[in-house]
Amino acid sequence: MPPQNEHAWKRGAIGSSAYYVIALAGTLAAVIIGVSGGRRLLAVAALALMAAWYLVAGRTSVRTDRVTARATWYLAGQIVLLMVAQAATPWSSFILFALCPQCFVLLPAWWATGAMAAFSLVPILRLVGSHPGLALAEAGIALAVIGFAATFGRWIMRIIEQSTERAELIEALAAARDDLARAEYDAGVLAERQRLAAEIHDTLAQGLTSILMLLQAADAAAAAEQSSTYLSQAARTARENLAEARGLITDQPPTALSGSPLHEALRRLTVRLAEETGVTADCEVTGDTRWLPSSIEVVMLRCAQEGLANVRKHAQAANVTLLLDYRLEAIRLCVSDDGVGFVPAPGSGLGLAGMSNRVAQAGGVLDVQSSPGGGTTLMVEIPT
Repeated sequence: MPPQNEHAWKRGAIGSSAYYVIALAGTLAAVIIGVSGGRRLLAVAALALMAAWYLVAGRTSVRTDRVTARATWYLAGQIVLLMVAQAATPWSSFILFALCPQCFVLLPAWWATGAMAAFSLVPILRLVGSHPGLALAEAGIALAVIGFAATFGRWIMRIIEQSTERAELIEALAAARDDLARAEYDAGVLAERQRLAAEIHDTLAQGLTSILMLLQAADAAAAAEQSSTYLSQAARTARENLAEARGLITDQPPTALSGSPLHEALRRLTVRLAEETGVTADCEVTGDTRWLPSSIEVVMLRCAQEGLANVRKHAQAANVTLLLDYRLEAIRLCVSDDGVGFVPAPGSGLGLAGMSNRVAQAGGVLDVQSSPGGGTTLMVEIPT
């Protein structure tokens, strides 16, 4: 069975075999009934050879963008054999019902017109000597038929060419659609990978860093009571990180925001920082507190976590201030410390890059002000 997406004119490149058999059977019947003797035998033999030549060469000929040698030899053979049959009897011309469509399927329009003219040559020549008037009438009829066939055939071929162009365009569009789908899928995978990387960095990685620092502090503590405190804090941080990991798996909001507003979650972060590091950490809230969309609260929470984590790991600060300002049409977060500072630069770290992406996706702005020895101020503002 031919492929369903193959063009119809390619699936039946030389016409239906059944149609050819019917036309051939009708022609043979006309020859057998219409003539007798040696002429009938010659015509039947020529028609039989045409059928065999069709099976050998014609049935497997396929029209492409150029004329194939197989198609040319096939039609040339049919012309010669038809001339022999027509020389025996004009009844053999009935086979033209099958041959004419094949000309326009296998050849360009002008070539097909020439082949049809060759098919009509013998009947005209038979009448030239004995009936010149009939020969002239036969030539006129042949010219009219050839002209109509050429016009109609060119029109059909133009339709086929346009259909081919449209089929190629559809294939190109389908390929472009598949490429776009793959690109969108790859972009989605990359975006999800980046999102998970940011979440892991802001939760699990920071939590593991805190646990490691607390365990190191417990190991270095001189008093058993202080060591026990550090170990308790490490265990609490581990439990919280386990809850965060479960939240990531189930796509739940951060546990720090479960059942409490944003400003309370930030106060707990500053208290935790003070307990675990000994720095003086204050949380100030200004403006009318209110519930915000969860997407904005998550961004603010992650930025505060990252800012305080940087204070813990790098700042060597004695004082930290976290300011949350509820404005009329925006919310602003500032994390300031009096630590060693640094020189802000693009690509300063994964944490700052992740914050920048989060804030940009929320439609906000991120600003980092710092200098060596001058402390650091992190500011995030998002419209509400």
